[in-house]
Amino acid sequence: MIDDRQEPFLLFDEGFPDRVLKTSFILSLIIIVCSLSYMSLMLTMSITIGSFISIFLYKTTWWTIQHAVQYRRSKMNIFFLKINIIKYFVAGAILLAACLFFEVNISAMTIGLGIVVAVITMKAGSKLLVNFLNKTVKIPFKNIK
Repeated sequence: MIDDRQEPFLLFDEGFPDRVLKTSFILSLIIIVCSLSYMSLMLTMSITIGSFISIFLYKTTWWTIQHAVQYRRSKMNIFFLKINIIKYFVAGAILLAACLFFEVNISAMTIGLGIVVAVITMKAGSKLLVNFLNKTVKIPFKNIK
């Protein structure tokens, strides 16, 4: 329970990015397994490629942020800027190779690419909802035994 005198919760704590990564990976696996049993191999491959790219981009972004905060030297910042730019070329090369060598479905790949964004939105939305309910729902707790 939250007392009115307490400070509000922060939306993102230090474990948030790791929880997003784990949840995104598990959700990707669940969607891939479900698509294996109900859809064609082309749709499963498209979802898998999109999920891999989405998790890859998220992980490299989070790694860059962690190391940029730890090492504040200008050389390190230029190095991480280069990595941040290179990751988009790598993701583009993976997309190009997938489109050239595999038969992909753009809609299924979009589902895979949106997994991390969906997980972040769900986690932030649920945290905001819980904080809102904790502030608005008042339960007397003085005489509880």
